[in-house]
Amino acid sequence: MRTFTLPTGATSSEWGEAHGEAFADEIREIAQIRTDLCMSVGGFKDAQEAYDLAAQHLPVLEAFDKALYDELMGIAAGSRRSPEEIVIINHYTDMRDMGPKIAGAEECTVVLSETEEGSYLSQTWDMHASAKAYVLMFQVPEIEGSPAAWMLSITGCIGMAGMNEHGVGCTINNLRSTDAHVGVVWPALVRRVLREKTAKAGRDIIMDANIGSGHHYLVADAKSAYGIETSGRLKKSVHEGTPGNFIHTNHCLDEEVGGCTAVTAESTTYHRYDWMEKSLEFLPVVGEEDLWMRLNQPGGVWMDQSSPDNPHAPATCGIMSMNLDTKVIKAAPGFARAADPIAFRFGRHGR
Repeated sequence: MRTFTLPTGATSSEWGEAHGEAFADEIREIAQIRTDLCMSVGGFKDAQEAYDLAAQHLPVLEAFDKALYDELMGIAAGSRRSPEEIVIINHYTDMRDMGPKIAGAEECTVVLSETEEGSYLSQTWDMHASAKAYVLMFQVPEIEGSPAAWMLSITGCIGMAGMNEHGVGCTINNLRSTDAHVGVVWPALVRRVLREKTAKAGRDIIMDANIGSGHHYLVADAKSAYGIETSGRLKKSVHEGTPGNFIHTNHCLDEEVGGCTAVTAESTTYHRYDWMEKSLEFLPVVGEEDLWMRLNQPGGVWMDQSSPDNPHAPATCGIMSMNLDTKVIKAAPGFARAADPIAFRFGRHGR
């Protein structure tokens, strides 16, 4: 699993510049892939239409969090790409969902499991298979009172899921909202949540944010967990209380939010949900090894639909589990059935 640590003592802009400079070639590649997919999957007439929509997100991000805006702009400067391309890298699923064509099935499975080893917040990150080459874990240092964090991400993205040193974790599922509009770039919302010391405070950040598109955010710590479904105009709680056991894929559990979302014919969301639900009903997760076996089970929530003729088909491009009690994170990169997870910790060495 590749790693990158943002430089200690640097500004947000310098963090972004370091990220952009370190992965400039990869950022150029993934920006091109995702711009092309906005056209072929989302139905944008050309790249300029995607860039124009991406540009509208920049002032919203700046108003939401200037430091994260500066970091994104720093990635653009460091990689010598436009800010619009970096928005597309970060906000691709939501950009795609705002296009005129409802298609594609890049999705994720989130599982919250209470075991004798602690409570685990985990997810598969299922995306176009061509994204697997860009997966990495990066470390955010403590800065100005904000806690250190480990993030699952891709090059050019400010973070998709992760945990901070207080044991607050955040995972996501895409929901294809039919009422989407320009709003906060969703990885920035995840990063902002992970500045908080409790899951409850992270939940409040989500509920107050100017969200423009559909996601399920699961924010949890050792004492509490909050599952929130959003569309372009709605936010509804679908899980609240102690961590316990909970599953979410890419369809809504709340009926009203579900009325503002669409599930494509290609989606495997119901299959994955039903498979994991039956698996947990048969036997609750007993520990981390058991959890990883289930997340990697062929025919279950793990997938690889790609082929040489269709390299952008959905696949499990990464897996992450976070022990909310011990604050140890484990992650593995794309097509992880054959990969041993790597442990990430907080403290002097980080691993």
